[in-house]
Amino acid sequence: MKLQTIMACVLAGAFSTAAMAEISDGLGKPIKPITAAPRPAPASPMQPATQAPAGPALFGKVINSIDGSGYTYLELEEGGKRFWVAGTQVKVKKGDRVKYIENVVMENFTSKQLKRTFDRITFASSVTVVK
Repeated sequence: MKLQTIMACVLAGAFSTAAMAEISDGLGKPIKPITAAPRPAPASPMQPATQAPAGPALFGKVINSIDGSGYTYLELEEGGKRFWVAGTQVKVKKGDRVKYIENVVMENFTSKQLKRTFDRITFASSVTVVK
């Protein structure tokens, strides 16, 4: 995995500390996460804090789920297509419909804990079960 891709994911907040433990520099040395400085408080109570715009809500039906490294990996189906989404751990069952907000898409992502490589996976900033 290229260092620039990893850094972009870290800066986007896509990885937890547990997930970062699975990523190495390619030489077997783990890459430590960089923690950003806290955002300053708004200048006044009337001024809202600056936030990155959220992406559109996307949906899928749960085909399969795997918990690991503080994440839930979901194989979803929508519009006849199957794909993988990972987000913070959430209780789901086969057949549930979920809503997620896309954060980072990675290709050939390997989870050492799961001992699995995903051809393409979306790391979501949120995943919720919808009725």
